[in-house]
Amino acid sequence: MRNVFIIAVFFMSTLLLSCAGTQMAETTAPVNTGIKGQVLVANEGAAVGAFVYAYDSSFNDMRVPTKHISAPAGPDGSYTLDLPPGNWYLVARKRVSGDPKGYLVKGDYEGKYMANPVTVRPGSYAEANMSIAKLEGTFLLAPYLSEEMESGIRGTVFTEAGKPASGAYVMVYEDKEMIGLPQHLSRPTEADGAYAVPLKPGTYYVASRLKYGGLPRLGEPYGTYDMNTEHKVVVGEKEIITSVDLTLKPFPKDLTKP
Repeated sequence: MRNVFIIAVFFMSTLLLSCAGTQMAETTAPVNTGIKGQVLVANEGAAVGAFVYAYDSSFNDMRVPTKHISAPAGPDGSYTLDLPPGNWYLVARKRVSGDPKGYLVKGDYEGKYMANPVTVRPGSYAEANMSIAKLEGTFLLAPYLSEEMESGIRGTVFTEAGKPASGAYVMVYEDKEMIGLPQHLSRPTEADGAYAVPLKPGTYYVASRLKYGGLPRLGEPYGTYDMNTEHKVVVGEKEIITSVDLTLKPFPKDLTKP
């Protein structure tokens, strides 16, 4: 009788462990959910290296940051983007710089999915094929402004070695995050490194680099106005603030990864 009891306990323990193992496997198993498809360049073929972006709304023409970005499209333009179930608005972009993030410039490619939004259902991938076309013009609000000004900022851009930096742009933002389009842009500096940007009275955030398209790359010369931690300048009525100087140093981060 004792042997029968032991066998019964062993059998029940084995059954319970088996059930627990099965439940754990079902809980931790990966769920294949998202969007996949192909990106093409209009009248050209596969958009190799294009990125697909997903948004939960079409707010601001989908030209705002998102954490839902695909890996670069393959040789045939194919892509896969893992997403939770829901309705998603899609746009594909291919920048001249090769970066997945950053504001758009002339020569970049863009195309929205014609049937937005796409519904992603649990455990499956929706198909969304897209086409992109080259963008014309610049997307900065004020690429170059007259240096005849009643208020604004002036200064010098320097290299890391302390010499005047030639060919640098000063970018002036109204948002302290300094992401996306700068609202104002200087002309490229000449041999003396000097620049001037006319501005209306207000609070601005200032940075500089040797180009104004795409994201700053790791190690790229990049500078901010560092007289305060926010890189902030406050311009008053009919006030021209001088000595808003910036020093270009190697950019310390890699922002190119999704």
